[in-house]
Amino acid sequence: MKKNIPLTIENITDADEKECRISSAKQVESVLRQIAESGTNAALYYNPKREFIMTTILDLDEDGMWVEKGLTATENHRIAESQKLTLVSSNHQVKVQFVVDSASSVTYDGRPAFFMPMPTSIYRLQRRDYLRLSLSTAEHLRCHINIARSPEENPAVDATPLETSVVEVELPASDISGGGIGLICLEGEFDFVPGETYSNCQIELPDVGTIHVSITIKNLISLSRNRSGKVLQRVGCEFMDIDGQTSGKLQRFITDKQRQMAANGLML
Repeated sequence: MKKNIPLTIENITDADEKECRISSAKQVESVLRQIAESGTNAALYYNPKREFIMTTILDLDEDGMWVEKGLTATENHRIAESQKLTLVSSNHQVKVQFVVDSASSVTYDGRPAFFMPMPTSIYRLQRRDYLRLSLSTAEHLRCHINIARSPEENPAVDATPLETSVVEVELPASDISGGGIGLICLEGEFDFVPGETYSNCQIELPDVGTIHVSITIKNLISLSRNRSGKVLQRVGCEFMDIDGQTSGKLQRFITDKQRQMAANGLML
């Protein structure tokens, strides 16, 4: 069942800056294009009183986006005069929020619209319903994902220029909860995009067993550099429609790990 996402402005915390902020131009455009193509409602806030209109993103390109105007000339004039505008919408049941500094009155497809510059960053604000268990490299928790790669990305595969191949990759986990998992890879190693879903992923839970899940990419966060000087990246993923047996295995693994940490006097 889909939940209603309240299109109210969220106060951005330090944790949101670290975990929810997307600053890659490619990722920003991808999320906003998904919102536009789905026709998802959005609230456009203007002026210090946070008045707003309901609108939709009509289209976008690399420079900006076109959004519907409001119903009255007064509110449209105030929006055009505003120097700070906040747009709140949703993507895959997660609130999306960003700020721009202007909106110009234009015409799009023969009707009045606003043109807003492309934001330099956006926030995908998913409030956690689960306790996240942090893991060390010694935990050896791995997730196997089937990823489609072109011949240029996978030159060892004998394929024509129009063909792609599917390869299985194994990524270590930095954390896990009943609702998702954080995976670690080198920045740019894989073309992960928020909103993409990968089916039939396998996660080996030590002392519990292997679970099969579908995951949706939620965010990409740059971490520290490794010994080779390359930047590590955390790939935040959400489990999709897991069944009771899988949920039970996850809970058992997390509970057992919490007990081990408590017995060793470690903070959870």
